Amino acid sequence: MVNRGRPSRYCLPCRRRKLQCDLRPEGCGQCRRARLMCQGYRDASDLLFRDETHSVQNKMIARQMARHHHPQPTSLELGLDARARHIFFSLYVFGFSRSLGAIAPLSRSAPVFGHLAATVDATSLAFLVTHLNNMELVRLANQSYLMATRSLSGALAGLQSGGAPEALQSILLLDMYEKMINRNPQGSTSWMIHTQGGISLVETFGSEITLGVAGRDLCARLVTAVVVSCGAAVVRVPDALRTLRGRLNPFYNTVKWRFMGILISIVNLQADLHRAGGISTMDMASRAQQLDIQLARLQETVPLPWRPRTISPVRDHPLIFGTYYDVFADHYVTQVTNGIRAMRLVLHQILSRHSPGNVSSLKTRDITHQICASVPQFILPWARSTQTVSFSPLQRLQCCTLLAPLYIANQVSEDAYMRDWIRGCFEHMADKGGMKMAQEMADLTKTNRGLDYWHVYAMVGSYAFAA
Repeated sequence: MVNRGRPSRYCLPCRRRKLQCDLRPEGCGQCRRARLMCQGYRDASDLLFRDETHSVQNKMIARQMARHHHPQPTSLELGLDARARHIFFSLYVFGFSRSLGAIAPLSRSAPVFGHLAATVDATSLAFLVTHLNNMELVRLANQSYLMATRSLSGALAGLQSGGAPEALQSILLLDMYEKMINRNPQGSTSWMIHTQGGISLVETFGSEITLGVAGRDLCARLVTAVVVSCGAAVVRVPDALRTLRGRLNPFYNTVKWRFMGILISIVNLQADLHRAGGISTMDMASRAQQLDIQLARLQETVPLPWRPRTISPVRDHPLIFGTYYDVFADHYVTQVTNGIRAMRLVLHQILSRHSPGNVSSLKTRDITHQICASVPQFILPWARSTQTVSFSPLQRLQCCTLLAPLYIANQVSEDAYMRDWIRGCFEHMADKGGMKMAQEMADLTKTNRGLDYWHVYAMVGSYAFAA
């Protein structure tokens, strides 16, 4: 029971209207003036206390709830790993890449706390580090990477054939992590560790993995990963990979697949030159010349959808070299085409050093012009409907694929105007796209034009951001 004090003796109309009642015995004067019926006065002896127990209990409960109440968030707050996964899948897997088709179905069927989920988390964080240039996330990415490698090691210990495709996908993702975080292939022991693990896995479970389309696609991606890794590390391609490629040949005949076959021979040639201390023989010069012929023939025989549409603007533009630029079907076609061109320039460099009479300066000039013509389609705001003055996230990835080809074009070109134009493109990418690596390329064109193509390719993360 709660003491509420003495109750008022005023009549009911005065209490309701909160007026001072005069308590006249013949009737309230306030009611008379308002022409209301006075209902009389209350006797204080009839009611001195009220039972307020229930009301007080309700107030106490409400006070306790308020003390322990956590306000609802005004927006959905996702963890950093969840945001990294979303960006990685939406931007890279489904928006940019043309070779990660197997990851989505494998991720859906894989255990939530399995090795594939762990490797996806690690690779997503590494992608966020490089794409946003946020080095504060490196520690978190490294922690996630260690967890992923431990999880995969445990799974490989008792691996059955049914889990081989999932394991190969995890290996390829960890290899991608290495290529994004570690940009120095010749000074790192971990640069090729995952691709070597992938080869060992395929040697053990190759027949089971290649039974399905998804497994064959993973093996084809392994071929690309190993060849490019060997090129950057200046070592020969292992014979086991050539065997795997021979097993896959009946299923693939794309431009990229044929290019990879020629690239294996180029990588082996460069490894032989490196092992010989740069001393060439007539056989090596002949190999370089034959490989250049093969690449030229591949360029001439690409299907019609791979051929560019040439645009000749009415007015000159500082971001267009010469009087025209080329628009390809997409960034994937552009990247493979420029990869072929860049390898031809690498072979021309070998020939110019060891067999000067067998290289044409006109061919070299034409190739550098073609590389320059492929650039405006990704940096001009009006070249494609999806582009803006300030680069979109997809646009930055597309421009990443141009950095290494532009560098070697700058390296071999004897045209000072072209070299200045290429440097201007790098600076434009850095300014409008926020691409730190493009600014580093611009600085390199001023201070160090003698870097090896594969070194630059690894330094700018071209393999990690390959479509």
